[in-house]
Amino acid sequence: MKTGILVAALLILALFCMPVAASEPGNRYSYITFETVDIALDGPDAVVTVNYSIDTGVQVLVMLLGNHDLRTKVLRSINFEGAKIQYADLERAVLTVDGASFDYGDGSFWFPRHSFMVTVPKLTIQTPQSARQFFMINEMEEGFGYFAARP
Repeated sequence: MKTGILVAALLILALFCMPVAASEPGNRYSYITFETVDIALDGPDAVVTVNYSIDTGVQVLVMLLGNHDLRTKVLRSINFEGAKIQYADLERAVLTVDGASFDYGDGSFWFPRHSFMVTVPKLTIQTPQSARQFFMINEMEEGFGYFAARP
């Protein structure tokens, strides 16, 4: 009896952990619905804050079994090579990305084009000089330059 319940629970968990297939990316990836992404550029590095919601049924599983699968899905969806999650809970994740921008020397940097694996409803990119906002975006087709903050 206990084995049957355990097997059923594992099958339900496996169902929730499967990625959602779609021809065009929406703001949803598996059980995560993305709301906003904020990228703060500081020199060549970036801090990425991702706000999302998780399906109600999966929240309990994440609390009971841990957030390893959640972390993996967030990293995959945001799609920055070498990104590391510093913090993740049921509503938000904070990632650090070393070398997100190219350093051209003399305090000038280039943030290259970037593709997300989901459509981000609201993307904010903060540099020391300005903030840019994009809506319903899954790919930044062009990069942009910026300067480091003055000491």
